[in-house]
Amino acid sequence: MREGDAADAPEFLNRLRAGDARAFEELVAFHQHRVFGVALRMLGSAAEAEEVAQEAFIRAHRSLGEFRGDAKLSTWLYTIVSRLCLNRLASGDRKTVRHGEEILLRVPDEGGGPEVHAERGELEVALHRAIAELPEERRAVIVLRDFEGLAYEEIAQALRLELGTVRSRLHRARMEMRARLTPHLGR
Repeated sequence: MREGDAADAPEFLNRLRAGDARAFEELVAFHQHRVFGVALRMLGSAAEAEEVAQEAFIRAHRSLGEFRGDAKLSTWLYTIVSRLCLNRLASGDRKTVRHGEEILLRVPDEGGGPEVHAERGELEVALHRAIAELPEERRAVIVLRDFEGLAYEEIAQALRLELGTVRSRLHRARMEMRARLTPHLGR
């Protein structure tokens, strides 16, 4: 599988529905980093994100016969991983993650001295905290839109929300993120 659209090609979908193990391996290989990334950004814990990503692919495998193709395959996978994350966030038996213990995003290393690396590290921690402190429903929307690049319509479909709700939650999430990150950016 080379491009995202190739995943939605009828031949590929037929192979998946027919239980072709190689097709499923291709699906996992192509989407595993993004599925894990969504889970990591939503949960803030690499260990939990790994568990949820694995569970998402297990559920996808079990449900492939039910996938009608109304949405893109990637949107369907985001639906599964987002719901698993939201369920885990809502459950009371989550493992606690201390702030700064795990970094959600890696800012690309563009060189620079120790001062640049220290500032970048501070920004990473601030970004992690800002995302982690968002209410769950806003966190899901901002992760899917601003970090994964999904269209508003795809997010609405993945989270089973009205388009206006997606826009409203995204706006509020961005405002909260801006308020929390401004002190770190305005040096």
